[in-house]
Order: sequence, then C-alpha cells, then structure tokens
Amino acid sequence: FIIYYFSNKNNKNSKKKEKKVIIKEEKKVKNKNAKLTSIVKYGMLIILFITLILCAMFSPLFNIKTIQVEGNELITQNQIISLSQIQTEENTFKLNKSKIIKQIKENAYIDEVVIKRKLPSNVIIVVEERKPAYLLEYAGGYIYLDKQGYILEINNAKLELPILQGASTKTIDFIVGNRLCIEDLERLNVLVKVMELAKVNELSELISRIDIESKQNIKLIFETKDKVAYLGDGTNLIDKIPLIKKILEENEGKAGEILVNMDLNKENPIFRERV
Repeated sequence: FIIYYFSNKNNKNSKKKEKKVIIKEEKKVKNKNAKLTSIVKYGMLIILFITLILCAMFSPLFNIKTIQVEGNELITQNQIISLSQIQTEENTFKLNKSKIIKQIKENAYIDEVVIKRKLPSNVIIVVEERKPAYLLEYAGGYIYLDKQGYILEINNAKLELPILQGASTKTIDFIVGNRLCIEDLERLNVLVKVMELAKVNELSELISRIDIESKQNIKLIFETKDKVAYLGDGTNLIDKIPLIKKILEENEGKAGEILVNMDLNKENPIFRERV
C-alpha cells in the first residue's frame, strides 16, 4: 500500500510537471506567433508608407519648374544650365548629382559645384569660379591662367594682368582645363605671396610682367616705370616688397634695376640705373 501510495503520488507530480511544461511551450508558441504577426503587420505598414512616399516623390508635384544659378560671374547662367543638362519637367528626385557636377566642371572656369533641391520644384546650382590671375603669350594671343595654374581660356584679348615669362610648360600641353607643369606650379606658389604683398603695398597694378624662368631669381618687370626688380628665391618677401616700392618712388623717372635678391641682414638693396 505504501509503495502504491508513493508511486501514485509521484505519477501525479510527474503529470503536473508535464502539464506545466506543455502550458509553458504553448505560451512560447503563442508569444512567437504574436511577435510574427506584429512584425508582419509593421512590415506591411512600412512597405505601404514607403510606397506612398515613392508615389508622392515621383508625382508631377516634384517636376522641376525653375533652375537657379548662384555664385557665377564669368560664366553665364544659361551656359551653366546647358552644361548641367537639367531639364524642366524632369522629376527632381531623378537627378544624378555626381553626373551633373562632372558635366558642369567640364568648363575650366568652374572650380566647385553644389546642387541643391528646393522642394517641391526648384533646383539651385551653386558654383565657385576660377578667376584669371596671369597671362601667357601664345600664338599671337593669350592664355588665361588662374592662381593654381589652370588654363582657363585661350583668347586674343589682353586682360590687365601680369604676363608670365620663362614658363617651362611645353606648348603641346597648352590645352584648356590642363594645369602648368610641376616646375611652373612651384613658382606660382611663390607668386601668390608676391602678388598678395604687392597688392597690400599698392604695387600689383604696376607689375606688367613676371619672369619665372629661374626659381632662384624671380623678376618683377615694371614697364611703365622702366624698371626690373630682382627678388631672388622668394624668401623674406615681407621685407623685399616694401623696399621695392620705396626704391621705385625714390627713383621716379629713372630706368634701371632694383636688386633685393640678397640677404638683407648683411647687404643693402641696390638700385642700378641704366645709362
């Protein structure tokens, strides 16, 4: 009897445990099904939402009506729009910005481009232009160069800019959009500082030519003053440029050479009059 009692009790406990396990598993299945149902539900809502957005985006509401250009001075708005190949009534979200930027930059005057959408129907093209800073004499005309040595244009018109002499770049490389050779670019880096200081000292407009043949002895040519200034390698410019101005003023009406291509801590600048 005792054995039967404990055996029966163990069976009951075992069945209770089995029932609890079954109930627990059923709850897990229900929770899992509930989660799957929620995922499917929210997934469907997200798909519906995305579909609605896409339908709205590609509706006529977002067709381009106006194209604006900002930041341009040298290149006309029509030229830039033509280069961009953006068409009115084209959907604004179909624009390939990278492709448009590349197309606009085919013009050597364009340095940077940003494309902006002004929803629902406007596109703004913001450009940063390169500006002519120097000239090179070439084939009876002139090559327009910016400060970074980019060839912007070949034109017969002479701009009021310094003409570079003694450039090393080969004429075969004088192609719009190209840059000058490395040797010339190194010299241009010095000229940027020269022209900045010349402007501060009110000399920039007097410089008609710059001889860059020798990196160690750059020459500034003042044709209206009939003088040539020898700078040396471009060191100590902050001292040399004001001295050139002073010597120009002190020797007005005299043709000659201004020499500041020395160590000014040890030697004095020289004006050598041409007889």
